[in-house]
Amino acid sequence: MIYFTSDLHFHHQNIIKFCPTFRQNFGDSQTMNKELIALWNETVKPDDIVYNLGDVSFSHHLNEIEVVLKELNGKHHLILGNHDNLIAQNQERFLTKLKNDGNPMLSSVQDYLKLNLKELKRTLILFHYPIDEWDGCHKGYYHLHGHIHDRMAKVKGKILNVGFDLHGRFLTLDDIDEFLKNLPNVSHFGGDDEIVLCDDVCKNAKRIKDELLKTNT
Repeated sequence: MIYFTSDLHFHHQNIIKFCPTFRQNFGDSQTMNKELIALWNETVKPDDIVYNLGDVSFSHHLNEIEVVLKELNGKHHLILGNHDNLIAQNQERFLTKLKNDGNPMLSSVQDYLKLNLKELKRTLILFHYPIDEWDGCHKGYYHLHGHIHDRMAKVKGKILNVGFDLHGRFLTLDDIDEFLKNLPNVSHFGGDDEIVLCDDVCKNAKRIKDELLKTNT
């Protein structure tokens, strides 16, 4: 099986109150860590694959991150999030050390991944942050992201936040397909939101500035 998740935020006490829907019964970060590990291992077997779209842990200590990762079943592929700096700086360590199930702590570490899966017959664009216009959005490519926890990006097209705080579980390929397959492809060329340009660079700069202000008010 292949699973997707994001923003588990191990070791983060305040995430319990920031995103309480699926965390309010944890009480403290130690309990949360244990419960999330248990949920992961109830779902994921050692031969399964997990694409984690970032923000594994809020800890600033490598050994604390290692303790958690060693407990997690499966081939764990990480798309780096904004709280994964320690992992990014010590990739070799996480890619070579083995965890309890015999797999490396992380099977791959990258900022961005374009993924083709025979099981889905779709191209997936994996990135921690939601992208307004992603590679292949006009071809029906699925864009999976995290970062915004229990919210959904206000972006049209086949885009999905796979974060734990939105779903309360790990998503399968069937889940992804069910959410996205009937949504429209999106092309941002020739739309009504294009500004009218001219060959006067000064006038263009004024129009661009006006459009930026309009977008942000």
